[in-house]
Amino acid sequence: MIKLTLSALVFATAVAGAQTVTVGTTTSTQNGVTTTITVPVSVAMPAVTAVSAGNLAMLRVEAGDSNGNTDGQTIGGSFSTVSLPHIVTDTASGWNASASTYTVAVTGTYLIISNVRLVDSVTPGMSYGQGVNTGHFDSPSYLWNTTSGLRNGFSNVRIAQLSAGQTVDLFASIDSPRPVGLTSASLSIQQLQ
Repeated sequence: MIKLTLSALVFATAVAGAQTVTVGTTTSTQNGVTTTITVPVSVAMPAVTAVSAGNLAMLRVEAGDSNGNTDGQTIGGSFSTVSLPHIVTDTASGWNASASTYTVAVTGTYLIISNVRLVDSVTPGMSYGQGVNTGHFDSPSYLWNTTSGLRNGFSNVRIAQLSAGQTVDLFASIDSPRPVGLTSASLSIQQLQ
């Protein structure tokens, strides 16, 4: 009597750009003697260049002091740059603190996270927005919100393709007859590839 059993074992080892995968084993038992045959498959894999996270640009800047306090900064009815003079980290040395702009060093894909918070108790129902871009204009990357009368703030998160030499900044506006103060603001830009 012959008994065959197929076991689904899957494991892989990488060797010089090739990958060997064991797709299963066959076990045969005849007259009380068991024989096992392993079935390997070799698959050619393209060479992969490893990217170290240490080589990717990373920026984190905040308004005012290390707590994000903006020291009386305001926004009004037109798009204006949010001042972010406190540098937490800037691995590519692309931040210009006096202009509050970031110059991209390497073309790539970037994760951009900006945060803006207004002073408490502003008039409810006013539209306000913020974005990070190469110019000050309303676009899909510029997000709007409406004041509630209590605490007002939000984050804008997006992934963007940026080219070396492009300059971006955080800018904001509010539909208000008079300027409204900012409680805090920050910007993070992380190169993904």
